[in-house]
Amino acid sequence: MERFLLIDDDDIIGIVHPAIINQVFPESEVILIKSCMEALDYFKEQLAANIPAPDVIFLDINLPKMNGFEFLEQLSEKDLSFLKHTQIYMLSSSIDQRDMAKVEANKNITGFIGKPLTMDFIRTKFSDNSI
Repeated sequence: MERFLLIDDDDIIGIVHPAIINQVFPESEVILIKSCMEALDYFKEQLAANIPAPDVIFLDINLPKMNGFEFLEQLSEKDLSFLKHTQIYMLSSSIDQRDMAKVEANKNITGFIGKPLTMDFIRTKFSDNSI
């Protein structure tokens, strides 16, 4: 079973993206977290319980208090080895060239996705069991 983590504070995205993922992967687990602070707590709990990291993380770039890049910096200070098999995609509704450069420069980020996610993207990227 595939496990997806969606970190996004947008209520509409929180409804639409899990529905899209579940259309392609009906048996998948989709965890929705609305802030980077909550996500840090989530990972702390998961590590303490020895629960494997999700297969895919969709991380919004623009979040209040701590953006997606700052979140990854916080995680890297702790140790990202527990995410070595996790694909991390940054999400955004805008295409800021500075953000794109940060995505390309960060070896822990798999790629960038413009919002919203689509079933075609999910099928293309993950349906061949590449998770």
